[in-house]
Amino acid sequence: MGESTPARARKQKFLPLREIILNSRPLVKRAIQFSCDGDLAISADDSVHVFVPEFPDFTKRRERAAEQLNVDGQENNAEDDDLSSDEEGDGKKRYNPETFRTQFSEGSKHMPVSYPPIDPRINKELFTAVGLPFPYEGAVNQENDELGDDDSDDSGTVNADSGEDSDAYRYDSDDTVEGNNRLGFNQPFGAGHAPITSVGSSMNHVVRIAWSPSGLGVNQRPILAILTGSGTVAMYGDHNMAANILQRANDNMIQRRQLNSWIVLWGLGERMIVPNQDTELAEYIRSFAWAQEIGPGQALLATINDAMEIAIISIQTVSVPDENKPKETLLMKTEPIERTVWLVREIVRFKAEGPHFPVDVMDPNFVPCGTSFGVNWGPWLHGPGYRTCVISHIDRNYIGFRKITVKSPWIRGELPEITVDKTDLTGRCVHLTTDSFVEFENGVWTKGKDSVCRGIISTGWHLHPFEVLLAGAKPPKPPSVKHSVKDCGTAYDEYRVENPITDLVIHPPDPLKPTETPLYTMIRMSATPSNADWFETNVPAPILPADDAFDGQLQWVRSIAQKLDVMVPVDMYLRRGGYTGDSDSDGEDDDDDDDAGLDDDFGGADETVDYGDGAGLSAYDSGVTGVPEIHPHRFRLHGLTLSPGGGCSAVLVSNHSTQHPERGGWHTVKSNVLFSYRPRVPKGWKGNASANSEEEESEDKLAIDPQMSSISAEEGGDDDVIETPKATMTTEGQLFEYLYGSGPEVPGVHYPIPVDPNSSLAQLFAAALEKQTCELCGAQVNQRKGDLSGCEKGHYFGRCATSGLAVQLPGVTRSCGSCGLRTIRPEVLLAKVPEEIREQVKKAIGDGVCGGCGGKFLN
Repeated sequence: MGESTPARARKQKFLPLREIILNSRPLVKRAIQFSCDGDLAISADDSVHVFVPEFPDFTKRRERAAEQLNVDGQENNAEDDDLSSDEEGDGKKRYNPETFRTQFSEGSKHMPVSYPPIDPRINKELFTAVGLPFPYEGAVNQENDELGDDDSDDSGTVNADSGEDSDAYRYDSDDTVEGNNRLGFNQPFGAGHAPITSVGSSMNHVVRIAWSPSGLGVNQRPILAILTGSGTVAMYGDHNMAANILQRANDNMIQRRQLNSWIVLWGLGERMIVPNQDTELAEYIRSFAWAQEIGPGQALLATINDAMEIAIISIQTVSVPDENKPKETLLMKTEPIERTVWLVREIVRFKAEGPHFPVDVMDPNFVPCGTSFGVNWGPWLHGPGYRTCVISHIDRNYIGFRKITVKSPWIRGELPEITVDKTDLTGRCVHLTTDSFVEFENGVWTKGKDSVCRGIISTGWHLHPFEVLLAGAKPPKPPSVKHSVKDCGTAYDEYRVENPITDLVIHPPDPLKPTETPLYTMIRMSATPSNADWFETNVPAPILPADDAFDGQLQWVRSIAQKLDVMVPVDMYLRRGGYTGDSDSDGEDDDDDDDAGLDDDFGGADETVDYGDGAGLSAYDSGVTGVPEIHPHRFRLHGLTLSPGGGCSAVLVSNHSTQHPERGGWHTVKSNVLFSYRPRVPKGWKGNASANSEEEESEDKLAIDPQMSSISAEEGGDDDVIETPKATMTTEGQLFEYLYGSGPEVPGVHYPIPVDPNSSLAQLFAAALEKQTCELCGAQVNQRKGDLSGCEKGHYFGRCATSGLAVQLPGVTRSCGSCGLRTIRPEVLLAKVPEEIREQVKKAIGDGVCGGCGGKFLN
């Protein structure tokens, strides 16, 4: 046992991560995703839950650091384990309100996405933005233009919170349009070539969810893409309308936002066509994937349809003047005069088929094969005037890697120049079952003159590591001759596994500690007392001080394992689960998936149970011995995700009974989100170096898939150099890692970033700062007190985090969601500088982020 951490360090001074209970359950795998900002999306059968994190207020701590910086010219590096003692009243308050609140307990949104189907007219603005005619223009009734413009529910607006009735968001089934062509939701339509989806008979359940890279949506926030069973991908995110900003929950927290401004921005697939797409045939999208971050307001999206065609979509956001807003409404310029326009266009489309002959379903050797995760992007390799990566695609028993090159720089607002190789760069024939996928490691390794990216292939049963050569020597070519799966030996699985893989995450690589294979964590579908392969990882356990909440094992793994080890006498359990009374009474009061109900039964174990022969027996009767015990719990795992920096993980599970099937309907379905976090490490603690080396050298302590040991040890080494992506974590992501991933302090949040007086931004606003006067008395504003600026007569105002100007008008600022500082709107700042330097100021301000910490604005 190591040295215990101080009691003060254990005190909870920010919102803890606790279990989230949902009244829903997904139908697919990989059903949970963290965004780059710490937002959490969880898919259900016909809806999606979105949770927004709430951050503590470090204003007082930042002020102390600023005062110390002014005194001795050095930053005040506060102890990491003292998170914010002043915010908690220096420990003088015995009552801590944060103990009754948890992270993600407020500010969530439950969005129905399956019904009603999205109207294709949602994409009309995409064609208007590029000056092209809308394909369904002849089908839109001019008299009902108000329906498409004002009735936001019909155009795909999502304003349904968890407690509201979904009837308010339905389409008008009597919509009439010109040419006897109706676009009402009740009209049968379909897409693709499959027998069910081609006639529009899909239940339209949620198939996949994925967050976009940072900087794409309004206020630089990511958007959420949702693929449903009808073959459509809908984009959900903030609109131009003002978001609802909630007040502080208490003095220790900053303001937080609600998702009331979220709408369906636009869509892909079926009849939702984007510019430069063929309008003759509606396509059924099987899978999609976001490329890794490129730049602010720019992203690439890859989709693959049931005809094995991959389309690369260019997505950009630009701000344009809002001409529809009357100028007389812009009182004191408190409202933005710009709106966000989406520029979406298909750039290139290519065929992505494997080398295997098609197999007829009536063939005795036919094995089901198909996936909703059949395409993925690798990391970017930056070169002079270009960036390149590979796209993985999955066909029957084949993984192909196609090289993509994007010319740099990609000017915002213009179409990118993309080159796609005519054939796959490399490929691999391997037996694949349903829901196979490929995961890339986030980094490019340099080995001598070669640049490679790595990853892991999940066949559905096994894991296969791989490397793809991006630059350097000539890589091996994939098989170009068509052949049968029998010829390459991929018709059947290599060895038997009965527990399919549900999800896999690859941890961020450490450039100082190269590994032979990517560090991964994997979960399988079923966790029962009789199987031990439901969890695998090759990540070494960190050596940390002894802590009651951490013993080197992931908390959610320990929680599931402890519940699986629970055993109860069979008569005690059957009294609850084997009762054959009225089935209506077994609904919600006798919920077999509720752990709390099981614990309550321990008190009544001394009551008799009817074993069928009329004899009453007691579990604690001294005359009865050898009562068998059973394991009452089994779990099904639905998804696994990592936080932006990899320090925190979340898993979606559902608890089931081992003795009898479930009862009840959809209203009794539940699932749970379990978390694992890293505790704070006291500053200066270095741990036991010998123990650390022993842990790294001990391979038998890690559960490794046998396929992972096939990679040669020569593939790793101390000479390997990794090129991590140039885009760093967002401020929100860094703050989330600080709270729950044992990450470092965040500049601008925990301590102020020193301002260089010779910087271009400071020089641009120097004249405006000298001339600024108080709006109340006319005195010069030249006083500073913490985050405030004041005049000589004692009138103090808030200070703009970007320019340093005093904020003297209401409603002209935007609040940061990370540090809480306010920044004056760009149009107001431009009005305070001479016209000849406004273009320079506009470039120096950047893309609308906080000038204090680089965080995103709430409104």
